[in-house]
Amino acid sequence: MDLAPVLGAAGWSVRREPGADGGVVAYDDAGAVCEVARLEVPEGPALRAALVEHLHALSEDHEHLVAVRGVVEAGESSLVVLTDHVDGLRLDELAAAREPFRAAEAVTVLVPVAQGLARLHQDGRAHGSLDASAVVVTPSGRAVLRPALAPAHRTAADDVRDLARLVLDLVPPPASSHPSSPVTADPEEARDLAALHAELAIALRDEPSARPAAGTFAARCYDAVEPRPVVMPDAARLVAGAFGGRRTVRPGAGVPTASRGTVRGGTRTGGRGARARRRRAARTVGTSLAILVGCAALVVLLVALGPSRTAAPDGGEPSPSTATTEPDAGTRAVLDRDDPSGAARALTARRLALLTEGAGDLSSVVVEGSSAEARDAAVLEALDGVDVLDARAEVFDARLGEDWSPAPAGAVPTDAVVEVDYAVSAHRQRADDGELHVPATPRTSVVLVLRWTDDGWRVAEVR
Repeated sequence: MDLAPVLGAAGWSVRREPGADGGVVAYDDAGAVCEVARLEVPEGPALRAALVEHLHALSEDHEHLVAVRGVVEAGESSLVVLTDHVDGLRLDELAAAREPFRAAEAVTVLVPVAQGLARLHQDGRAHGSLDASAVVVTPSGRAVLRPALAPAHRTAADDVRDLARLVLDLVPPPASSHPSSPVTADPEEARDLAALHAELAIALRDEPSARPAAGTFAARCYDAVEPRPVVMPDAARLVAGAFGGRRTVRPGAGVPTASRGTVRGGTRTGGRGARARRRRAARTVGTSLAILVGCAALVVLLVALGPSRTAAPDGGEPSPSTATTEPDAGTRAVLDRDDPSGAARALTARRLALLTEGAGDLSSVVVEGSSAEARDAAVLEALDGVDVLDARAEVFDARLGEDWSPAPAGAVPTDAVVEVDYAVSAHRQRADDGELHVPATPRTSVVLVLRWTDDGWRVAEVR
């Protein structure tokens, strides 16, 4: 459903905005700029009343929480929710584009997020399934929490545990006597890291009642480690991080206790042209603050269109495959209505060719007018002036949603949800101001939604 007419009737206009959730923002004559989210209205009067009351509560201003600024009806069964647009990067995008956080930087992120949670908990609410994608870090290094727009059926203690897991994935593991454990050469950092891990261990206790309240957790971490400003990467580093996808959990990077958790439009054609023209188009990738703010879209580069499963012919374990696919084979895969996994692999090959060589066009990869198209259009625009050399994607595994099955003859296939595991090889990225060598990424997972169109499978959404 095109939301522009719905928002227009309510006095809002829509424009594309790199870094915004879904790639678009709504704005009004008063200068307010909001991100747009669509919510399905639950069945039953009690659930509907709970949703309305929850959204109303989120409209109150709080320093560390993104506020709801408007709710617009979009038909009988859905709402469009407008929330403050915060310039910056999602925390998962930031973490993917830089080295692990120092303990003092992690506390700078933890404290305001915990204070935002404490505000929710005062109203008897929980965030629910808190992860790094729910935190936005502004160019100045300030962290802001985006609360869940639907009421969460979890507890305050669950939120505290999730925040501890989130921070656990930002910092190196604690020092140990194991010979393979990395040890920092900075004694002060080693002390800070040990102190922070001690507080995280308490927040990760198995017994919910043994975990501190969110406000107490913030105070304890603040007292244990003096906060220091978060170091924001430059734009060139963000471009490099784009091929790394989301930051993944380091195996074994648990707390020093038995409690260990897992962190969990119109068609754009291939007008980017040759690499030389792309270099001329934008010469400020490494230095422009505007690109730094807008690069939130870059880190979803391969995440937003990850690869898919490669099943062994004998039905055995899937084996890694590259994103390079024969043109004819790729076309056949995309047109095979019964094999969305094979189509995802072919679409990934098309995307890599588009990004590295300017070959093809965006309409051959994503659904027109979808959130995937909006994000990728912003990525392509931001990558003008950058040559990506020798990049290769490997697919390790893919898991189709259990409820998907091939459609009967003559029927349109339903959307296919595919969770894929992949990695990107070491490669080079070259711009006018020099060449950057990007290391291979760790194994990364992402959930994709593929939709059947008149031209075959295309990517519609990333979850």
